[in-house]
Parts: sequence; C-alpha cells; structure tokens
Amino acid sequence: MILRGVDGCPGGWLAASLDLANGQVTGKVFAEDAVELLHDPRVLVTAIDIPIGLPGRDLPRRVDAVARGLLKGRASTVFPAPPRAALGVRPYASACDAAQAETGKRMSQQAFAILPKIEAVDKVLRESPELVTRVFEVHPELCFYFWASQEKATPIRHPKHSGFGFVERFELVRGAFGRAAEEIRETVPRAKANDDDILDALAALWTARRIHAGIAVTLPEGEERLDEFRLPMRMLV
Repeated sequence: MILRGVDGCPGGWLAASLDLANGQVTGKVFAEDAVELLHDPRVLVTAIDIPIGLPGRDLPRRVDAVARGLLKGRASTVFPAPPRAALGVRPYASACDAAQAETGKRMSQQAFAILPKIEAVDKVLRESPELVTRVFEVHPELCFYFWASQEKATPIRHPKHSGFGFVERFELVRGAFGRAAEEIRETVPRAKANDDDILDALAALWTARRIHAGIAVTLPEGEERLDEFRLPMRMLV
C-alpha cells in the first residue's frame, strides 16, 4: 500500500510515493489528465496541491482566507480558488468575466494558469465521488508551516524561491525522508519537474502520512463545507 504527495509541475503532476511495506520513497511524473494518478487502487491517501471543492454564487470558500491568515508574509502563495463557473472558459479575460459574474470577483493570473489541472482533478472526482475518501487537498506552504512549527517550534521564515527558503525546506525534507529529494532529482528530468516541485511533493507526502495516521488538522477547523457536487472545500495539514 502507498501514501502519495502530489504537486503540479511542468510535466503534469509530480507524485512522491511512500511504500508502506518497505519505507521507500520514489518519484514519478504523471500526465496532466490525472486519471492514472488518482485511480491507483494501491494508494490509500493522495495529498494533492490543487483546489478541490470550488466556490459558487452563494457558496464562499473560507479555507483560502484561513490559510492566508496563517501564512503571514507569504499569504500571496495562497490564491483564491476559481469558481466552478470559470471551468472550461478561455481566454483569461473570458474566465475573469465568468468568475466576476458568479462571485463578484475576477480570477487571479495564478488561478487561471492552473485551471487545466483544476479541471482535470474536478472531472475525476465528480465521475468517481468515492475517491474523496482518499484524495485530499493540501497546500505545501501550509504543510511546511505546520511541519517547521513542530520540528523547530518556529514557522518557515523565508520564501521558497530564495536560497535561505530552499535550505529551510530541504532540511525538513531530509530529516523526515533522508535522501528522497536527491534520489527523485536523479530520476525525474528537470524539464518535467523543478527542484521546488520535489520539495513541495514531499511536503504533501508529510501531510499524507499525518492523514493516514489520523492526526492531520483540517482547515477551517470545525467546519465541513461542500460545494454543489459535494466536494469538500478544505485543506488538510
């Protein structure tokens, strides 16, 4: 059986998978359509960095604001999930118009850039709703925030694209997963995944372990809000 942390990457999805039988962590890039990624019956938990439950006209998504409130100084890394009305809409101006008509707010460039990935995951989960019991939304910066707070009693201090920020995150990853980051780097071409994608996938895997152990924190705490297709609007850490 396998636990999996997933981050979007130039090649599609980078999955860091932990084999519970032998403790080995491996990395693999999956195609962007997400079918093979999410339907693997061996995977008990998939922690994936992508919005799952999506907002609508009278259905706000509070988790994004909660996450931004925790990540002081790096709140911009959490951008509002696009409304369902914007799915499948191109180009950017038209998607913004659809979002504004639905929620009163335009869509960020960051959200539009990952719209194909959001659509791919949404399609799989709507067609196979049973997967919501083992596919969970996470955000790597929140994972690192909680991880560092536990290991070092202080949150991550530097942006991930800075030298200091990379070292902070790499130290946490190496402490938990040994040489997994280096070994994934040796097997996954740079054209398909960046170094920070590897660290983010392993941060998601850290949370996947917590979900499997039953100790993960759900944000927002004490609230279970579902979108119109009964997909949960939450993040786990």
